[in-house]
Order: sequence, then structure tokens, then C-alpha cells
Amino acid sequence: MRDATLVLAIPGWADRLIWAGVAILIAIVLHQALRRLVRQWASEPAEHTADLRRLRRRETAAAFLMAAVRYMIGIAVAFALIGIFTRSPLTALGGASLIVILVAFAIQRFLTDVVAGTLALFENQYGVGDFITVEPSDLAGVVEELGLRTTVLRALNGDRYIIPNGQITAVRRSQRGYRTYSIEILSHDPDRVERAVALVASYAPDGEARFLRPPGVVARQELEQELWLVRVQASVPPTLEWLAENYLVEAISRQAGDALVGEPVAYTLDSAVLRRYKARLVVR
Repeated sequence: MRDATLVLAIPGWADRLIWAGVAILIAIVLHQALRRLVRQWASEPAEHTADLRRLRRRETAAAFLMAAVRYMIGIAVAFALIGIFTRSPLTALGGASLIVILVAFAIQRFLTDVVAGTLALFENQYGVGDFITVEPSDLAGVVEELGLRTTVLRALNGDRYIIPNGQITAVRRSQRGYRTYSIEILSHDPDRVERAVALVASYAPDGEARFLRPPGVVARQELEQELWLVRVQASVPPTLEWLAENYLVEAISRQAGDALVGEPVAYTLDSAVLRRYKARLVVR
């Protein structure tokens, strides 16, 4: 008699397991379908430079939406499984509510990360495609994903950093995604300096994660008799500033030799920020 009761009970549990499998399968299919739709929505190509900022915001919203959908589907599946394996709807609702309360108390850091990620999104602190440096970890890279709980960075060397949003206390964002350096050179022989710059540019590394724009002379000005100012510009990715500050200065100095008056000076300035600063400055 006891064995017969056990045999009759097996189909009920098997039925529940089948429904649980169906719920999980539906969740997976729904997640993949929504993921594909979001990616298609965010993958519109940029026809003009002005479209890049709009598309970057769209990619950021898509990444955030995918993270939210992932958690929502997970919670929905959890509730569905509780309902499947619990016969009483009231008991299922009470058990689910208890689980939610326990999880909320147990993962306060998770909630902190979610709040920080939400604020980063709505305050437009940074987005997918931006090159940022985060504090206090000092990790730097291109934002690959901005999720509810974590921010994923991809460094120029390919390393992938996954940083909890709640641990990011400050963000330094590269506005253009690269840095343009000006190198000012004083010389008695500007033609020799130009030849030196052209020679350095001919073998200087460019492309990929090196010089984005190889060095070139952009201006020359005679300050006084036989003294000239030659200005050179070059663009480098963030974190590779040493290419302009050290490598380029040393290479030009070596090629120009005694045609220089002092060492070349390398610096970077944002002209728009400088204009705004000067407009609100009175020097006495």
C-alpha cells in the first residue's frame, strides 16, 4: 500500500518539474529575444559625427535595459518556481515575500550598487563607449557595459575590468576619447626642426593603441632675429600620454640636435575650456 502511494505521487512531482523546466525555457527564450531586439535598436550606424553622441547614449540605455531585464526575468522565474512547487497560492506569495525581504537585508551592497548605477545613468556621468578612469581603484578603459550592479571597462591592452558601481567614488572622463598634445620648440634653424619632425613621424608608431595622429608641424613663428617658435601637434589615446610627453620630445631633441634652444615643451589644453576660463577671469 505504501509503495502504491509512492508510485501515484511521482507523476505529480514530475508534472511540476516539467512546468518548472517550461518556465525556465520560456525565460531563456524571452531573454534572448529581448536581447536581440535591444541590440538591433542600439546598432544603428552613425552617418555623421553629430550622431555619435546620440548613438552612444542609446547604447548606454540598451546595456542598462538589458541588465534590468535580466534581473526582472530572474525574479519572475523565481516566483514562478515557488508557485509551481507550492500548492497554496497564499503560501507561495508569503514564501516569495519572505525571500525578497531576506534577500534585501542580506545584500545591502547589491542595493548600493544598483542605486549608484541608476544615478550614473540618469546623471549621464559616463556611458558606453566613453574612456574613463575610476577612483579610487585608478582603473582606466573604454566603458563596455553599464549595468545595474557593475560597470565593465575594457583597457587598451584588452584587459576587462568589472567594477561594482558602489565602489566608484569618482570618474574622470576623457571628453574626446583622445588627447592632442602641442610641442613647442625654440630653434635657430626651423627648417632643420621640420625635417627632424618629419623623420620622427616617418618611423613613429601610429594607429591601433599608439599615435592616433602622427606628429606634424602646425605653425612656425619668428620671435626675433634668428629665433623661431615651431609648434608640433600629435594625438594619443588616454593612458599613452608618455608617447608625446617623453618619447616624442626625446626623439625630436635627438634628431634636431644643436638646432634647438632648450628642451621642447609638451602640453595639452582644451581650447573651449580655456576660452570659458578666460571669459570669467580678470587679471590685476
